[in-house]
Amino acid sequence: MFYSRPQVEPLGWDLMDLPIHNGSKHFDAITSHNRPVDFRFGGGWLSVEIGPVNAPPDGPDMQEVLSIRISPFGTMDIHPEQICDILGLTVNGRKIDSAGMAQGARGFDWSGRTTYWESTHLMQPSDDARMFVQKLREAFPGSMLVQPEWGSHGQLRCRKVKFLMRPDRMVALGLDPDNRMLQRMLSGENISTEEFETTFGFRIDFVHDEPILGDVTGSKYVHDCMRNSGGPELRYSTIQHRRYRISVQYPTEDAVAQSRMRTLLSLIDGSFRRGLRVVNLQTGAVLTENLGDDQDNRSYSIALREEWLTEPTSYLFVGMTMRGDEFAGEGGVFYGARPKS
Repeated sequence: MFYSRPQVEPLGWDLMDLPIHNGSKHFDAITSHNRPVDFRFGGGWLSVEIGPVNAPPDGPDMQEVLSIRISPFGTMDIHPEQICDILGLTVNGRKIDSAGMAQGARGFDWSGRTTYWESTHLMQPSDDARMFVQKLREAFPGSMLVQPEWGSHGQLRCRKVKFLMRPDRMVALGLDPDNRMLQRMLSGENISTEEFETTFGFRIDFVHDEPILGDVTGSKYVHDCMRNSGGPELRYSTIQHRRYRISVQYPTEDAVAQSRMRTLLSLIDGSFRRGLRVVNLQTGAVLTENLGDDQDNRSYSIALREEWLTEPTSYLFVGMTMRGDEFAGEGGVFYGARPKS
């Protein structure tokens, strides 16, 4: 999924002051008409709630007016000035321009001068990822694979590698390096995250992106939910796999980078399939015949699909629906997702 400056219809509100960070990912503000506003940014999502005149900002009358994904998961920081700039808010009648605000290492450039790509893919645990990385190298002649390992305080060391090994958590494919910075990167000395991110003119990160508890199929979560609720054990099977994330960032107007991005997208389209059939695990009812992949986080490799064809009653992953899910009108339904036949 591509990210850059969010395209949001301006809210057009005038605030009495810049939003104030109140902890736990929230910012509070008051409009010039004394209406409370709550902004929340977390997990890449920005949501906005507004309440009636003179109401408290945490009161029951707050109503959500906006909830959109504006950055990759893991983006940590956004400044009050950037919130106002993105949403078209003024402060005491003054337009807020956040251009030039420092973003820091691993930050997000909200100006639109940088474009980001992030996608997540399900792959077989064995040679699937290694073969995909090899395809990456062949698609980008002259590229180099490096393997970073982070230590403390944002410092890391890098080594040059020829291929991805199964235990590897991450490799980065780089093009157009700054030779002086590359020499320092491969010296074995610690470098900063910022140095790593600026050594190559174009870089593709390939990361083994497992959930915190390692429950990539969701089976443990569903089992624990059923056990805690006292419900009967659900009978189903899942196909073990791994989850990998592909990340890229580049100057938006860079024609060479745009061409390379098209090459990467073509490789992704040729290596993965999309579309999932979602089934209610308790009743067997089909919740949707074709769950899409609008956010590029549900595709699965051709090899993984071929493995599923040998076990067509199995699922790639299972879970419990949340209210608002595109494939379920209510929350609390246990589901399984498998490739389309």
